[in-house]
Amino acid sequence: MKEKTMAQVDLLNNSTIYLVKDGKLITYELPEYGETRVITLGGKVDRLETTTKTKI
Repeated sequence: MKEKTMAQVDLLNNSTIYLVKDGKLITYELPEYGETRVITLGGKVDRLETTTKTKI
């Protein structure tokens, strides 16, 4: 039987990504302008790649 672990997240916060990796909740703040990619390896999250932009 697997152990259940629970976390509470803010569903009204549109500037945060929540990831679960190895049973841990990882929060990641998104840049104001830019692009964030979730890179997977073997069906699991390996890393995040962020490219930021500056609006002029």
